[in-house]
Order: sequence, then structure tokens, then C-alpha cells
Amino acid sequence: MTDSESEKKREGLHSPLLIERDTSVRSFKVAQTTIGRLEKRIAVLEAELAEARGELENLRLKAPVPQPVQLDPQSTALLVLDLTRRCEDPRLPCHKLIPAAAEFTRKARDAGVFIAYTVIKGQQGRPEGALPETFGPRPQEPIFYTNSYSKFQGTELHDTLQKHGIKTIVLTGSAANFACLYSATDAAQHFGYEVVIPADGVVSWTEYEHDYALFQLSVLPGGTSAKFRFTELATIAF
Repeated sequence: MTDSESEKKREGLHSPLLIERDTSVRSFKVAQTTIGRLEKRIAVLEAELAEARGELENLRLKAPVPQPVQLDPQSTALLVLDLTRRCEDPRLPCHKLIPAAAEFTRKARDAGVFIAYTVIKGQQGRPEGALPETFGPRPQEPIFYTNSYSKFQGTELHDTLQKHGIKTIVLTGSAANFACLYSATDAAQHFGYEVVIPADGVVSWTEYEHDYALFQLSVLPGGTSAKFRFTELATIAF
């Protein structure tokens, strides 16, 4: 076999390997290019996601910032809305509020604050409509029964508060976005009371519902929002 024939034979043996190597090199370069494009696209998407999160945060309803308050016990009333024995059911959001609300009620009572309770009328006379023993209700502390979201509707609540010379109401209870929202609005807009809302003294099923209720009170038009003060139970002094 001549040298020329031997060279051709060697080329014939190695040509598949050469082809495979060339193909692998081309595939690697294509993959590198694709990865580079994807990394740039991911960077763009991450930037867009960060911007969208910022816009969402700006749109999020924010409850008013709590501030300490000093109240005159002689002209202040504590209204405890719908915190009955039904709230002893741990599945209900008001269950977690009972200990703190009861402790604050005792604090208000010791300071000489007038205290009143509301109960859903449909629960009147039923076990779940009774007040929890931890509140230690006194005979002189009235209970008002109504099915209205505003506890001023269908009751003598306003007349009773007037007889006691009440000008300011501290409102606790459940739910923030129902009884508390409508009762607070009525108290401020229709009856002219100053209303103090402890953020941790009212509760809803969700954080959004809770914050929405407080936010809504803080932006009511016609000067009504100025009648509200937002605080926390521990920062209310008498």
C-alpha cells in the first residue's frame, strides 16, 4: 500500500470522529449563545417583577399608624361589640381577641370608664349570646341587642351615652369590617362622638378586611375622619 493510500485510509478512519467533534463544538457554542440570551431575559423579567412588586406595595391598603392617647375617664365610654361566648370557639377570629379585650375592659372599669356591650339580637337568650365570664360584667354595664351592623340602630345606645355625659368612645370587638366599621361611622358622623379605635382591639377574618376597615375610617369625607384616633390597647391611658 502506497503512502497516499495509507493517508486516505487514516482519514477514512478518523473522519467520523472529526465530524462528531465539529458537531459537538457547534452545539456547545449554540448552547452558550442560548444560555446568554436566557440570562439576559431573566434579568429583564426580574427587574420587571421588582417594579411590579413596588407598585403593588404602593397600592396596598395601609391601616393608620397607631398613636398613644390620653382620655378623660369621666367622659369616655368603652363599647365592646359582639364579643360573646360564641368567640370561645377557637375557629372564630374573635377567639384570639377575648383575653386582650377582657384585660382592657378591666383596666377601663378600674379607671371609672362607662362600659357597654352589644350582642347580636338573634343570639339573645342563647348560650352563645352570653358574655364571657372573663369580662366580669357588672349589673350597671348595659347590654344592647341588635342585628344591625351599626349598634346605634334599633337601640338606646346613644341616649344611654348621653345620659352619662359621654363624648369619646373607645371601640373594641368584632368584626372590624362590619359592626366596628358601621358603628364607628355612625358614632362620628351622625352623633358627633370622638372615636378611638385600638388596632389590636378589633378583629376580622383576614388582615386585609381588618386594615381596610381602619383605612376606610381614616379617609371618610366631610371632616368625619378627623373624629377618629387610631391606637393600641396598651397605649390608651385614662
